[in-house]
Amino acid sequence: MKDELRVALWGCGGMGRSLAQALLATGEARLVVAYDAVPERAAELTDLCGAEAAGSAEALLAYSGLDGVIIALPPYLHAPAAQQAAEAGLGIFLEKPMALTVAACQEINAAVRKARVPLMVGHVLRYYEPYRTILRWQREGRLSRPFAASIWRFSDANRPADPTHWRASLAKSGGFIFEVGAHELDMLRCLMGQPRTVAAVREKALPRPQEWEDFISLQIRFAEGGAGIYEGGAGSFAPGYGFRLFFPEMTLVSQAAFDPRALQVYRAGGESISLEGEFSTEHPVQAELRDWLRALRGEAAVPITGEEATRTVALAEAGLRAAASGEIVRYEVPA
Repeated sequence: MKDELRVALWGCGGMGRSLAQALLATGEARLVVAYDAVPERAAELTDLCGAEAAGSAEALLAYSGLDGVIIALPPYLHAPAAQQAAEAGLGIFLEKPMALTVAACQEINAAVRKARVPLMVGHVLRYYEPYRTILRWQREGRLSRPFAASIWRFSDANRPADPTHWRASLAKSGGFIFEVGAHELDMLRCLMGQPRTVAAVREKALPRPQEWEDFISLQIRFAEGGAGIYEGGAGSFAPGYGFRLFFPEMTLVSQAAFDPRALQVYRAGGESISLEGEFSTEHPVQAELRDWLRALRGEAAVPITGEEATRTVALAEAGLRAAASGEIVRYEVPA
């Protein structure tokens, strides 16, 4: 069994660079080849990482001795790229969102099953603290399922938007709910289980050169009980990211969700709980890639499969249907 795996990178933009650097930092794999539609981006990254630049996607996937490929392309390109990688017989790490429709996700899953290759989708929020520890507490039985949850995440409307960038396009990025909100929708699913119904509102109000939602809110009822609220958007002049999670055992609150030191824990009667030593110091992107590499080596199951990631895409789709119709829609479990 290989100690050091040979990995390709398809897509050398900001996320591709981050994944390449995290991969090398694991010490468990080499980045041997990379491809980007902009050759200068690939050349810059391969110089940095000591890899070779491929002249085409086909050349990348045909590179000798590969164990897997990281796909860090815009979401609208995920489905064709992942199918092509599966047909090449490579294990796949696919950035989130898995795709922009359930149908596209199902096409990927079918290709992966046919080729019998492992696929992991990069829902990295599961590896960020304090979410990582909260999910661990659930697995350990220290927390049960929340009866309610509220997560909000707003980007800064003062930040300049490039109307020519793929992120500005709904057709290419899926908008705020897919490009950003997929993280939080996935987390709500992790904490609370399968959704049952979704109500939503969606607003585009500010004269900004992008198509992202300025505000979007989903209210979700879950099949095993409980309610969740997600709020986000690109139209706030007061950016922020936080959550309030209501467990029967305690209430967890944060006004700075990416800072574990901001987590506040409230228990009945004011009983305190020590958080010292609870949080992992492992880099979240390195952690998710280590899990993928373990799956490539056959040492562990893939932790976030295509089927799992499809359910998050289905929740985002249900939210958009609910916002468009003004009605409560039933969440449809993907086949």
